Amino acid sequence: MTVATIRTGHLNKFLGIAADGETVPWPSADRDSYIADALNQTWPDIGKRATATVATSQASDIYTIPLVGGVTMRVSRIEIEQTAGGVLGKVDRAIDWRYYSDTQVRIAPMLATISGVNLRFFGWVPFLADASDIPLRLEPVVAMRAAAIAYGAAAGQQGNYRRQQGLDESRVTDYQTLVGLSAYWERRYFEQIQKDPASVSYAPRRARR
Repeated sequence: MTVATIRTGHLNKFLGIAADGETVPWPSADRDSYIADALNQTWPDIGKRATATVATSQASDIYTIPLVGGVTMRVSRIEIEQTAGGVLGKVDRAIDWRYYSDTQVRIAPMLATISGVNLRFFGWVPFLADASDIPLRLEPVVAMRAAAIAYGAAAGQQGNYRRQQGLDESRVTDYQTLVGLSAYWERRYFEQIQKDPASVSYAPRRARR
């Protein structure tokens, strides 16, 4: 899975591009740029499930959220997990917790430092910028967002009076149509992510009820 496969497999079709080598109105480099922007903008709407552990500590009730692939996850829930004696299992669930900062959470009550007991964080991290970990089902969804960006960019260029002077009128799509197409693909994107399993969700916590 790559940005190129999203471009050739989906985005070109959404933009009405018959051959990938076409340069008008969007060269392939521009289309790849729109896909990269779309991938970046999917977060925090959708992401990849992630989990990692940290040791319990009685020194503080503030814990740094573990990194997954060098990225701080968006936390959904926290469980207390036993790892001693070759036994891995859930002991309890940390119910009363809240974000303390973008990279830390505060858990109540304060937990004791216990060997063989960890806090397991469950949550979400962004998909990789090169699209290598995007599920097949999300390829067209990312392309929908990229199409919205592409049509929006074209509308911005169309509004430039100087640029209009060099356009072949027979190939011009009017400004209102471009804006409408951008809004259409943006709406399609949000319709799809609302029901996708990759939609980032957050468990209720006592601190926010």
